[in-house]
Amino acid sequence: MTTTLVLTVSEDGLRLPRRLFPHVGEVEVIGRDDYILIKPRTRTAAQGDAHARALTALREAGLLVSLNWPKPPLVSFEERAALARLISISQSLLEIIMQERADRI
Repeated sequence: MTTTLVLTVSEDGLRLPRRLFPHVGEVEVIGRDDYILIKPRTRTAAQGDAHARALTALREAGLLVSLNWPKPPLVSFEERAALARLISISQSLLEIIMQERADRI
């Protein structure tokens, strides 16, 4: 499908018809050598920037430590669902943990 787009360039910038972009909120404008990219601003980009700054500040303050142990294995959705069903019909989690600890002694 081809759409003809009529753009208006004014003193305050480029105007695009809102009816063609009804669900676009805030946008990000990126200038390249041979084009200008206008794209929707993602919340994750802004949050990622704040997250990165927070991590940097915590590291510099000595409050964040990188752990060198391996990540735990991934558990499938089916396995988590089975564990959730088991826990929901049996003892409380505290009781299960206490029983496991007692069995080790």
